[in-house]
Amino acid sequence: MSAAIELREVRKSFGKTEIINGVSLAIGTGERHAIIGPNGAGKSTLFNLISGRYQPSSGSILLDGQDVTGLKPFQINRKGLSRSFQVTNIFHNLSVYENIRCSVLWAMGYKYSFWHRVGALSEVRHRSVEVMERIGLAARRNVSAGTLSYAEQRALAGGISAPGGPHEIVLDAPTARTRTPPTPPAVVKNAQVLHGRIPGGAGNAIRSGSARARPGTVV
Repeated sequence: MSAAIELREVRKSFGKTEIINGVSLAIGTGERHAIIGPNGAGKSTLFNLISGRYQPSSGSILLDGQDVTGLKPFQINRKGLSRSFQVTNIFHNLSVYENIRCSVLWAMGYKYSFWHRVGALSEVRHRSVEVMERIGLAARRNVSAGTLSYAEQRALAGGISAPGGPHEIVLDAPTARTRTPPTPPAVVKNAQVLHGRIPGGAGNAIRSGSARARPGTVV
């Protein structure tokens, strides 16, 4: 059986500086892995390579046995991989519900249409409510995302990243800076997103986190 995510001798250089030095990795279906290293070790760069934001200098990246090297991020996303970012990416001026709904619309294949009222799409509405419940933000449905606590924003970003039950999910520092009260429930829900407890259930999860490791450590 093919690995869900597989990297074969992946390298990435920026100019003369090599950031990723021949990483090979195979993650089987249903497995969860963590990429641990100090700041600057290349964790986010590796995730950018997997998700298509960066192109590798050499090597190949496979998703469920299919070579996705060189594909654009949206093409990789449509093959079943979702990701969140180290920097929180949300629509600050929209409500929690509207943020989730935007992501659900994309996941369900809806595009802009002048003739359709978004509010009338019952399947989108039900899916959005389900995601909010699973990340613990149902009670904050109508609250502007920009006024949420940082931990709640991270939980919201986790829900946005995987509204449709992807096969693989890549989370870049999903609980970063969320260790301080008063919002431990949001931290717990964010961890649940990491473990695939989202609509449809992510088959695989891979995350990054800082650790006191020797410089240059990637895995």
